[in-house]
Amino acid sequence: MNLSFSKLFYVLASIIGIVAIMYFGKVLLLPICFAMLFAFILYPVVKWLKKKGVRKVFGIIMTMGSVFILAAGVLILFSAQIIDMASQYSNFLEKLKATLETSITFLNNKVQIIPDIESQTILDRLSHLFSDSSFLIISDTVSVTGSFLSFVVLASIYTFLLLFYSEHLTEAIARFTTNSKKESFIQMLREVQQVGQQYFTGMLLLILVLGVLNTVGLLILGIDYAFFFGFLAALLAIIPYVGTTLGGLIPTIYAFVTFESYWYPVGVIAIFWFIQFLEGNFLNPKIVGGNMQINALFSIFSLIAGSVLWGIAGMILFLPLVAMFKVICSHFVELEPVASLIGDRITEVKPQPEISLLEKVKGKFKI
Repeated sequence: MNLSFSKLFYVLASIIGIVAIMYFGKVLLLPICFAMLFAFILYPVVKWLKKKGVRKVFGIIMTMGSVFILAAGVLILFSAQIIDMASQYSNFLEKLKATLETSITFLNNKVQIIPDIESQTILDRLSHLFSDSSFLIISDTVSVTGSFLSFVVLASIYTFLLLFYSEHLTEAIARFTTNSKKESFIQMLREVQQVGQQYFTGMLLLILVLGVLNTVGLLILGIDYAFFFGFLAALLAIIPYVGTTLGGLIPTIYAFVTFESYWYPVGVIAIFWFIQFLEGNFLNPKIVGGNMQINALFSIFSLIAGSVLWGIAGMILFLPLVAMFKVICSHFVELEPVASLIGDRITEVKPQPEISLLEKVKGKFKI
């Protein structure tokens, strides 16, 4: 076994350089990465329209326009329920105070191992927090909305350009390799595109299925705003491991504050636990799984790394990006161990024929 410190240095320097570029280039890279993944999803539709005789520009406009109309319809449905919930804000706050006071009284009477809690002090601080932060919430909402809209516009422009120049970019990137390897290089690019496309189309289908299941379960319990809570939890499922738990926690708190009986929040927990069981064991492996082929260790690592570098957007993006990086590694002999390390199964490496010392010497002097 030989250890090359020069190679080790180059590997570590490359990793540090990539991490630094991703951290400091977040503003530039985030919309490009989202645009690339959206382009992967929309490309088959644009290609199909082109085969039907639609000009490429009009095909892209039609495809992206349909997506925007669908997204606008979903936002309108969500907005209607959000506005209705905002009108009930004062009632919800009063119920939250009453529930908190009841819980503090129960703890003071039943749990003797901790000192008594001053309920009035906590309630005063809660009222002070909500009253002082109302203006900050409004200003932050306006700021976040403006940043989100500018991000959507920029990502949409990138998506349009990536779709318009897709063939040109593929041909240009393929020129980085030799003519003998060009076909395999283009095949690698196709596989990268397919991984991104299959992941996000699978996630959209999974969100739809989970949203319907969550909404039906909450309607059976009689929880208000079942559509909002159900599809919010489904959207949060995009964030691996954390999103599903957070999505179930929000309606549980709402049921705990809204209803007198504790069976309602218990019922919400039971419903979301059952749906999460279905998702983890049946829905996710059938709809999304299989396409990633990333082991649990690197799935969690990509989740944490994404949250550290790019926040919530990184938690969404890093898993498919790691899957695409694994595809790239599997096409290079030097990087096949990396693909095996990331994947959920060992990549089989074809054994090289053993060459004798005499043959090696002859090969050195062969013209």
